[in-house]
Amino acid sequence: MWRALYRNAGNPEAFFEVGYLRSVLRAVGGAAEPADGRNGAVPALPETARRALAWAAAERAEYERVLAHPATGPGTAGPAGGSGAVPEVVAALLTQSLPMASVLGCWLQNLSAPGVFEDEVQLQLMALLAGDVGVGRPEASRYHEFRLLLSLERLTGLTVDAPELADLSAVGEELYALPAVLQALSRRSDAFAFELVGVDFVARSLGVLPCWAALRAHRPTAIQWSRLDLGTAAAGVAADTDVGDPAELSGRIVAACAALGTEPADRVAAGAAWFAEAVRLWSGRVLRACRQALDPEQAMVALVRARAREGAVYHQDYLLEGRPLSNWLREAQQDPRPLLRALAASRLVKPGNSARSVLVNGLVGVRGRMFRIFSPEDLAVIRRWIDQLPARADQLPARADQPAATARTVDRPVPEPPGYPVPSPAPPVSAELGVSPADIRQAYFLLQGRALEPRTRAFALDYVCQWLELSEKSLDSSGKSLPPEWTPEGLRPWLLTQHDQHDQQFVSAADELPDREAVIDSAVQLAPLTLIDGSWLQGFTDLHLASSRIGAPLFQTYWDELGNGQLALNHPKIYRDNLADMGVTLPPTASYEFAHDPRLREESLRLPVYWLCLGKLPVSYLPEILGMNLAMELSGVGGSYRSARRFLKHYGYSTQFVDIHNTIDNVSTGHSAWAADAIDTYLRTHPSRSDPRRLAAEWHRVRVGYESLAPVQPKRGALSALRRTRQPFGTPAGPTALDPAQPRLHHPPISPPVRMSA
Repeated sequence: MWRALYRNAGNPEAFFEVGYLRSVLRAVGGAAEPADGRNGAVPALPETARRALAWAAAERAEYERVLAHPATGPGTAGPAGGSGAVPEVVAALLTQSLPMASVLGCWLQNLSAPGVFEDEVQLQLMALLAGDVGVGRPEASRYHEFRLLLSLERLTGLTVDAPELADLSAVGEELYALPAVLQALSRRSDAFAFELVGVDFVARSLGVLPCWAALRAHRPTAIQWSRLDLGTAAAGVAADTDVGDPAELSGRIVAACAALGTEPADRVAAGAAWFAEAVRLWSGRVLRACRQALDPEQAMVALVRARAREGAVYHQDYLLEGRPLSNWLREAQQDPRPLLRALAASRLVKPGNSARSVLVNGLVGVRGRMFRIFSPEDLAVIRRWIDQLPARADQLPARADQPAATARTVDRPVPEPPGYPVPSPAPPVSAELGVSPADIRQAYFLLQGRALEPRTRAFALDYVCQWLELSEKSLDSSGKSLPPEWTPEGLRPWLLTQHDQHDQQFVSAADELPDREAVIDSAVQLAPLTLIDGSWLQGFTDLHLASSRIGAPLFQTYWDELGNGQLALNHPKIYRDNLADMGVTLPPTASYEFAHDPRLREESLRLPVYWLCLGKLPVSYLPEILGMNLAMELSGVGGSYRSARRFLKHYGYSTQFVDIHNTIDNVSTGHSAWAADAIDTYLRTHPSRSDPRRLAAEWHRVRVGYESLAPVQPKRGALSALRRTRQPFGTPAGPTALDPAQPRLHHPPISPPVRMSA
């Protein structure tokens, strides 16, 4: 169940019902459950942090004791150049902590949403996430640093991409539980935003988890250890992403939440208490795996239990103490010890002498019946177990060149941690859940958050499909299309040509000057679009997309649009200031009032709604997003931005918004260049690159996405075909009404409301 949840929650487009998430919260965090049943039982936040730090210090000491067990003798060197650590324990520690390493910072990945683009505290949370993903460099996330450590320890079988992590049989099922729940919670940050702030506070306070803190002393130079320290700022990321002390910043964010009232403060405290307990239980399981690795008997028990189910299908004709081995294996799924005692007494094993034992020689050889059944790591566990067994009375004396067996056992029992009370698998989500907008204004309002309930998702998919159908018909008739074919030389030469054409268009339109009212009206009608600047890329805040080779420049573009954590550089905020300079004040973008403001014409909402839909589907429509992103970033550079600057300056209005875009979107080192490079990387690395027809199909999708920024309009007017022509965009069967008196908040702002307006 936990592997399945981990796999499903890793999908950026996943949706989970709140009731189900609360059940898994109880399972993983014990009695400390966020947002439910508090009644004063949750300790105050400072007390939770104090207890967590005290626990971490004691837990680290336990890990250090196991890692430096004297059974290996002094000076034992590990592959990464450290000393004193038992190699089997290091391997167990890294293997079992791998899922947790893969989600460091994931709890922040869905907090950013169009409706809170201007919220200062949300920008600070994004700054923390930017450090976690290593913005400015692909494959520089905290998880990628952990993968480097796996490689240095020669655990290359574990260095897989995120979608494959759930399939690692060497990782225990319950070690996926906490990482899975953290990812799932992040997908519903609309419902758990304050709890996730509490999670972040404890995580940043702890810094490096105890298991890795203990290992660091044995591998001090193996990796950049600060990348596994959530309380330390990332080194080597973009210079404008420096957040100082992440733990201190997380504390300021907690204070901002507390300033909103008792309920947000209580929810933050509940999230912190839950995570402190959940990480304690998780660490106990990793520690137990390390102790098992130190004790050959315990390691063998764990191996047999993990492999018994598949082995029970076979071996019906092999008798062990008069019973089929398949029967032994079925029973071993619960308790492997009787099987181990029987194997130790059989002819398959020479206790104390694995070199002469059939079990790990003839049977697993090229002609053996168990050839390739066990991995090299499995065989090492079996050999260690055999070598520590006491010799039987009927056993021949060991050869002179055979070293005496030495049992590596810990001097304390290995406690069995309590199992998680596993909830039922996630029930199917009702297709009727959510709201299907009845008109474009409702759509703009509903899509301000991140989570897509089924009915709303159906609308988003339908809207995007219709828009792309229109865009496909527009190909090669708009005069602005991408080339019919993509070539391996990439898009940079084409990009420079387009830039030259923009300059020519600007020069040819030098005499045009709209009147003041037209300039103001244009600015107002662009507000629904500009105040969600970058929203088509919102899906790339996903931890693993943001740090991939294709996604890293998209995340950095999105991060730039929001001002790199600085409200003064936030593009929506700059635009609001420009509107205020014109005497126009609009309601907060996420509000019901904004979407229904009579100053905004319906046609001004259609492209923004497409952006809002597309940004929530980063997996389903990756090629189209890549194309749309290039079209948008290139659209004004060298041409329309310069024209707009001339108009604004003529009437005495600020030109900051168009100035900043004309520089950061440049075709050499800016967003336009990054957008072109992301497309080239996508096509050069796509699995279909050796099949010209399939590659052409991917390029066609990119071209349609590029066209979708400004498709040729149908003759009936501005996208009238999208007005009310088919379900679910037409008259829906389910609920659509929204009460203006009680508008639905899709994402909670954390800053005071005044900061969301001009």
